[in-house]
Amino acid sequence: MVVDSVGALLLISDDAERLAAFYRESLGFALEEEIHEGVPLHYGCEINGLHFAIHPSADWPGDKAPGAQSPVLVFYTRDVESAYRRLADNGVQATPPFDHGFATLTAFRDPDGNNIQVMQLAE
Repeated sequence: MVVDSVGALLLISDDAERLAAFYRESLGFALEEEIHEGVPLHYGCEINGLHFAIHPSADWPGDKAPGAQSPVLVFYTRDVESAYRRLADNGVQATPPFDHGFATLTAFRDPDGNNIQVMQLAE
């Protein structure tokens, strides 16, 4: 199997700071500022083993198609290159794997336009 688990749920927002404040105040999420190499300031926390984060839409990789602010589903894998090849072999227009410092990932939209990433965490 190429995918090992669901690793994260990301929300993409035109006002990530405002949205993070909403989740902190309304639901008590422990969202903290996060900065990783090659990734703009965003807000994240762990919820029962799942990474939940809010990223600014202005710097989000990939196309800016309608619905670009949809949630992003992140699947973890031990072999992102294999996952990318399988996607490409099935005609999926995915980004070639790229290094974000903490992980290497490929990103694409599913047939309904949802943002999907397959990510291999750095060791």
